[in-house]
Amino acid sequence: MGRLILYILLGLMITAFLLFMPIILEADAHYDINRRKFGFAVFLYKIVKLIGGYAATYQGGLALHVSPKKAILIPYSEIDSERKRFSFVRSFRLIAFTLTTETGAEYLLPVSLANTVLRTVFFLLGGSREKIENNLWLTDGDVLRVSFNIVAYFNIFMLLCALFKFLKEKIKILWQKKMKKSTN
Repeated sequence: MGRLILYILLGLMITAFLLFMPIILEADAHYDINRRKFGFAVFLYKIVKLIGGYAATYQGGLALHVSPKKAILIPYSEIDSERKRFSFVRSFRLIAFTLTTETGAEYLLPVSLANTVLRTVFFLLGGSREKIENNLWLTDGDVLRVSFNIVAYFNIFMLLCALFKFLKEKIKILWQKKMKKSTN
């Protein structure tokens, strides 16, 4: 009987640890308007590279080049439908956000306005002043380079809560459609 209680307690502790242990993701990206390249990398705990490469456009959409021989093609028609599906990214919590923009005088006004808007959105989402860093570098010539680093965390419990909310809303919508059909 004592071993059974020990196994149950051990199982509960492991389950609680796995549910509430923070999973930290770090995303780095760089965009150069002159070369029309968008490079990116996503790391787990700053150690394990999950995905990385560069994105480029092709005639029908976007191509994510994740290795020298592999590219993921995303047609423009599917981008909107992908946005409407369940997204676990909304359950992430930001730890840090760094944005560095290198621009010439031609893009200075729109870029500074975009930096201000991003900073405002970050604060509206609950970010603190210590967690954000904006750098705006003015250079000579027709240059626009944007680099950012985002560090965020989530845990399995947060994902499960978001999934249950999503499923609840979908069931509610289906139920309302069914009730509307039955009353007509």
